[in-house]
Amino acid sequence: MSESAEANLAPEEAAARAASEMRHRSANIFQLLAALARMRSQKSADPELRRQLAWMADAIGTLGALERHRRPDGVDFASYLAEMAPVWRRRQGLNAAEVALEAESFLLGDNAAAAVAVIAQELVGNCLAHAFTDRPGRVVIHLTGVGDGRCQLTVTDDGCGFDPASEEGRDGFGLWLVKSLASQARGEFEIATSPGGTVGRLVFAV
Repeated sequence: MSESAEANLAPEEAAARAASEMRHRSANIFQLLAALARMRSQKSADPELRRQLAWMADAIGTLGALERHRRPDGVDFASYLAEMAPVWRRRQGLNAAEVALEAESFLLGDNAAAAVAVIAQELVGNCLAHAFTDRPGRVVIHLTGVGDGRCQLTVTDDGCGFDPASEEGRDGFGLWLVKSLASQARGEFEIATSPGGTVGRLVFAV
């Protein structure tokens, strides 16, 4: 748009256009950073470094996707989950489980949206990577209000479960990260597991 045309815009329209352009630029920057991390992972001869860089690329992409769902009053988290659910499934390849979404509409602030986005990615990724050892399964993402200005995010699978007393169950990076991010979102996280599946539940302030 030319400078003369921009000058004729109403202040509200001009501000909205500037905000939209800023979101677009931010999303492009996140996309570039994710691509760089993924390219670097592909060039590494160290399997663990490749895994860590690929995780970082996914996390950066997850945060960048938030920009596409930013509204004047916050991030539309239900529409964000609707975009990401099939993305998370495709990352696991052809034999990945079904990923279903049941989400009420909520606008989250920047800090809560970023923390909960990474938590959702981690929980869904763990389900798809570890819950189904010999068959396809089902993962359900559920976002709902629970009153008092709080939301509940649950990620449930019908897989094999895991041993909470194992080293991974006690000290794994994924659960440690989720618990750390839960506190940033002013939330409480709990996980329950059995041979019939696992449920991760986060209750947080909107």
